[in-house]
This record gives sequence, structure tokens and C-alpha cells, in this order.
Amino acid sequence: MTEIKETERNYCDIDEELLNQTEMNKYNFSKINKNNPEVKKQNIKLYAKRLFFMFISAVLFNFGVLAFLSAANTIPSGVSGIPTLITYMAPVTKPYFALMYLACNIPLFLIFGFKIKRSFTFLTLSFMLFQILTNIIFTLPEVSGFITKYINVAPGWEKWIKVTNETTNEIMEFQNPTTWPIFINGLIGSTLLGLSIAIAWKNGGSTGGTDIIAFYFSTQKKKSIATILTIISFITTLTFLIIFGTYNLTKNHHFIKQEYLNLIAENGKNTLIVNNISMSADRVPLIGMSEITTIIYIFVVNTIVAIIYPKYKKVSVSIASSNPNLIIKYLKHINYWHAYSIANNKSGYTGNDVYRIETTMLLFETRAIIRDLKRLDPNIWIQIKPVSKIIGKFSTQFVDS
Repeated sequence: MTEIKETERNYCDIDEELLNQTEMNKYNFSKINKNNPEVKKQNIKLYAKRLFFMFISAVLFNFGVLAFLSAANTIPSGVSGIPTLITYMAPVTKPYFALMYLACNIPLFLIFGFKIKRSFTFLTLSFMLFQILTNIIFTLPEVSGFITKYINVAPGWEKWIKVTNETTNEIMEFQNPTTWPIFINGLIGSTLLGLSIAIAWKNGGSTGGTDIIAFYFSTQKKKSIATILTIISFITTLTFLIIFGTYNLTKNHHFIKQEYLNLIAENGKNTLIVNNISMSADRVPLIGMSEITTIIYIFVVNTIVAIIYPKYKKVSVSIASSNPNLIIKYLKHINYWHAYSIANNKSGYTGNDVYRIETTMLLFETRAIIRDLKRLDPNIWIQIKPVSKIIGKFSTQFVDS
């Protein structure tokens, strides 16, 4: 009984003002007091910051598609693959990429827009508007010409080589046998889109398309965003590859072997000669470098999203302190929403009693909480371990609200 009274005495001695200055307390205060003038001011700054990053996300997305993925004929997974596929089949539609993407998203907004957070819908719509703006800029002849000339992994390289048969005057298109530029363009483009998608998610919105579906089901099932995106990506990618492969079969495209190409320089002019055209003209393979980079796109994008935005990633946190009362009061002060346990151990190094508080929380929650604990007790010792699976109810209110 004496020990309990001592604990209660220490419990009350903790500076209340210090607890009020913690990040989590300020977060709780802003949630409860949304009409507070200071809170409103902070929320305006927060949304201004988020809108700025949605703009950055739109720039990266359009730049990745127009500068790199289109050069590799890599088809993004999800809804963005629909306008991409259309621009590949009809290049004249390239300036309307963002408008087509917005049109494809309208049914998704109508179906899911009223079932998800309004802030998520608003920020996703802002991404769409920023994308239209940046698409207009990137498709201006001066800008697209600059990108083609100066931002090019293989200057002068073209995926398709047009050859005129001197005997029949027939123009044939051959796929360039040099395919490493396709791989590099696809890899860079996938990385840029992965960053774009992750930035949008991290700032409370998305790049639209299947991201809207993923958000709805991830909040319902409490599953990783990246996991759901991967499943959707494989389904849509397989569909797009079948459509694109069928389209290519209808075109007069051939694959040319490297050994049949000769470059002749005469009077300062380079001429590409195709020898024995009947032997060199093979049908374009159904699975080539473009198809491979399309599969690579899925892994690159979803890996980046999983690293930057691990929304439902859970970790086990062990907090060791010689004065657990400070930690307990902090957890009660912020209305900590996860279960935790307290154990008394003896330090092998000092021989003193050490109290260990153990809990499981979301990785996103650890950042603010650990900063608060280190501020309250500079000598605190914290260990974080990943958790692969839990069984039972687990609150995700911090990332869902």
C-alpha cells in the first residue's frame, strides 16, 4: 500500500504544463477544438502545405509519364493505364492525357467519394486539377521539345526505325534491337511515379484511379495500402498488356536483328542500311522489354509506397525508465488508445529497479510519441521491433481520422 501511495505522489508531481506542450496533446486539442482560432490557423497552414505537395506530386506524375514511361511504352497499372494506352495507340491524344484521366476517375468519385474522408476526396481532386495544369505545360511544343532534347537517357535513340524499301517504296517499321533505353526509361519513370503516389498518400490525398478503391478497402480491412495496390496493379496490368499486345499484332511492326544493320557515313551524312530485309524482318515478340518494364513498374511503385507510406505497419515498442509514473501520466494525459503492460525488472548494469512498459502501436504513431517521451525524460530507453501480425481488435483512429 505504501508503494501505491508513493507512486500516486510522484504521479501528481509531474509538471502539467510540460505535458500540455507535448505534440500528442496539441494534436488531441486540435481535434476537439476545431473552431478555435489558433487551431483554424494551423489547419489552414496544414492544408496549404498539403496542396503544395499535391502539386509536386502532379508534376512528378506527369513528368514521369511523358518524359520516361512513354519513351519506354511502359503502361502504368490502375486507371492511369487507360489514358496511357490511348496515347500510345493514338499519339494525337497526348495533350489530353490529364483530361482523359480525370474522366476515367469520375465514376470512382461517384461510387466511393461519399464513403471516404472528405479531406481525402478534396486533396485527390486537387491533384487532378494540378495534373491538368502541368500536363498543359509539359505538352507545349517548346517544353516537350526541350524534354526530348535535353532529358534523354539515349539521345538519338528511337524505339521504331522506319525503313523504305528502294524496290517497292514500302515503308516498314522495325523495332530497334537496342532495348536498354527502354529498361532505363521504364525504371526512371516507375521511380518518379512511385514517389508521386507516395507523396500524395503521405499528404492525405492520392493520385486518383485505383488509389481511391485502395483507400476505401484499406480503411475497411485495415490492410496495407501497398498490398491492396499490388493486387489491383497485377489485375489491371495483365488486362492492359493483353489489349496492347493485341493492338501490336494488328500493326505492321517487325523486329530487326542487330547483325543486319549497317551505318554508312557519306559526305557527312549517316545512312542506316538494312541488309537482306526478308531475313531480318521478324514479328515483334509478344513479351519484350516494354512488357518487362510494365511488370517492373508494379514492384518499383508499390515498394516505394510501402517504404514512404506504411500506413498500417505495426511495431512493438518497449519503453524502459527508472520512473514509470512519468510515462503512465503522459499516456493517460493523451488518452492513449492502445493496451500496454508494465513490468518491474532489475538492471544488470546498475542493479537498480527498471520499469518496462510494452505496447504495440502503428509506426506512424511512434514518431510523435517518441519525440514527446524523449522530451519528458532524456534518459529514457526505447526499443522498436516490427510486428508481422496481430489477432484481435486494434485501433487505427490516429491514421484514419
